Amino acid sequence: MIATAAGLAVGAAAYLLTLFDYGTRLTRTANPLGYASNFFDIQGRALLDGHLWVPTGYVGIEAFVQRGHDYLYFPPWPAILRMPVLSTTDDYDGRLTLLSMLLGFVLMLVMSAKLVWLVRDLLAPGPLGRVEAVSMSVLLALATGGTSLTYVASLPWAFHEVYAWTIPFAIGSMYWMVRVLLDPARRSICWLAAFVLGTLLTRTTDGWAMALATIGAGIWLLTGRLQPGRRWAAMGTIAAGAVPLAIAIAINVLKFRHPFLFPLDDQVWTSVNEHRREVLDANNGTLTGPQFFTSSFMAYFRPDGVRFVDYFPWITQPAAAPTAYGGAVIDQSYRTGSVTGFMPWALLLTVISTVVLFRPGVDRARRLLRIPLAAGVLATGGVMGYGYFAHRYTSEFVPALVLGATVTTVVAVQWLGRRRSWTPTVFVGVAAVLTAYSIAANMLVGYWNAALTGGGPQLARFVELQHRLDPASTAARTTLSEELPSGGSTDDLWIRGDCDALYLNTGDTYEPWQTVQERAVVVEVVVDEDAQPGVVPLVELDLDMKRAVELQIGDDQARVIIRTSERTFTGQWFELLEPRTVRVGVRNDPELGYAEVGATPGGFVGYLPSREVEEGFVRLPELVPADRSAPRTATGVTTRTLRGLTPVLCRDLMAATRDRSGG
Repeated sequence: MIATAAGLAVGAAAYLLTLFDYGTRLTRTANPLGYASNFFDIQGRALLDGHLWVPTGYVGIEAFVQRGHDYLYFPPWPAILRMPVLSTTDDYDGRLTLLSMLLGFVLMLVMSAKLVWLVRDLLAPGPLGRVEAVSMSVLLALATGGTSLTYVASLPWAFHEVYAWTIPFAIGSMYWMVRVLLDPARRSICWLAAFVLGTLLTRTTDGWAMALATIGAGIWLLTGRLQPGRRWAAMGTIAAGAVPLAIAIAINVLKFRHPFLFPLDDQVWTSVNEHRREVLDANNGTLTGPQFFTSSFMAYFRPDGVRFVDYFPWITQPAAAPTAYGGAVIDQSYRTGSVTGFMPWALLLTVISTVVLFRPGVDRARRLLRIPLAAGVLATGGVMGYGYFAHRYTSEFVPALVLGATVTTVVAVQWLGRRRSWTPTVFVGVAAVLTAYSIAANMLVGYWNAALTGGGPQLARFVELQHRLDPASTAARTTLSEELPSGGSTDDLWIRGDCDALYLNTGDTYEPWQTVQERAVVVEVVVDEDAQPGVVPLVELDLDMKRAVELQIGDDQARVIIRTSERTFTGQWFELLEPRTVRVGVRNDPELGYAEVGATPGGFVGYLPSREVEEGFVRLPELVPADRSAPRTATGVTTRTLRGLTPVLCRDLMAATRDRSGG
């Protein structure tokens, strides 16, 4: 009991600190706009209305358009989980993802502990020694805190929420698989069916792996070699895999007219992204196939799939995204840490476990664990044959790693204990050190990615922490220039002008530079007594799509106008009070993708879109005063540009950089 509690406490601390981003906000989302944190709320409300399709446009580029309706490709479990709350109130719409991931982790704690101790009792029955108890405690800490699941906790949105449930469902399926093979009682078979269904209704690839493995276990029982005379139990086990699989197939057919695939040609993202269309053409309309295996293997198992730096966070993903091998044409590729780099101990133990379980002549207990381990490996087939690389996909390997690490740990401690009394202690010491590394690595990369995805003040706090811990390092990585950033290396910083903006090099292919802070642009307008009504251009956004802020002068009145290429928004009229001066400020909020526009007098006006995505690549905006020589219809008006407040972080970075360079 003490060993279990200690191990789970360490794992829970790692996961929960990352999930809450070292705060206390239960409704935290991955980004300020809540994008993708509301997908399952939208799906849940659709289910309450009696259909699978979601309102048009609500899920943006992630939607699949079928028969005039938008559909999510995610299976519906996280949406079903929300339905009791959604049916009573809409106060928490878009803010339930963190709580859902928290519940999923509770299940992870329970099922990991149950699987670990079941395997231990199966492979090494008998009293538990002190060293073995410590080894099991370390193992539980590794299983619950030292895997990619901890990284997944950093971003509460749909893409990660599915893993927060898939992993415990898969581990639970493996646990009940072993229980059924040991004793195919009705209760165990029912629990197995429930966990297989949960996996299928959360992530298709993992669910199919668990369902097929369950059917395989049932066929093994049906032969009578394992449990003679239990034919009906064998049939029940087959049904425990087949019935959930049939339910999942029915749902996917209703949405996409296919047993398990979804039509990428019909995704909104495909219609707006030329590269996606080119990739589909090159791969016969799909992103899956054996042609991607080599590239996936190099992405997820390369030994150098981790990056160590001498500044915070010290451990992070490789500086560049994975590349294609063997002529494969891949879709998208983001900076991705490898299983080898972030979970080395669990991977090593799992590799050894294949020898432990599959070598000829092993006993019945070890043979019972073959099917669950094979199911865990089979579950990774979806990402190993997928032409899209992201760090979150390393989560697919966690169920196999948990079982494999458990098998080897139990066997190794027993085997070493029979040879030298001190060798199990050395083994546990090595396990503890490498487990601590995996926990730290996944927490640190999670903290980094939460800041990068959150952007704005959250990203500024991250850079500020880097600067506070090692100002010399941040100064060495900072460039001072009058131009927008270009080139550079991952983690470089760039200050434009006199702290007009501070940028960070993300190392990402699609958004290589991200705005950390930007000084507001303020234009002061003085209107003469005899001024003629008309429009005065004030601020422009230097993107291809025309976006501008103007001031319209009336009879002793004025109002702010926000123009884009698509629409025009006009603010409320306000009186021109003495001394007939108006100040219009435009402040970019890069984390929102909008610039806030306000006036004194007049107050808040509205938002100007400040983010432009062109064929999947994000362009940096620059707020600039309107050309003074540009034609204006108003006369008797004088304008001048004022400086907004200097961002404190940018000011400190600039001072440190100048001190370092002697300037």
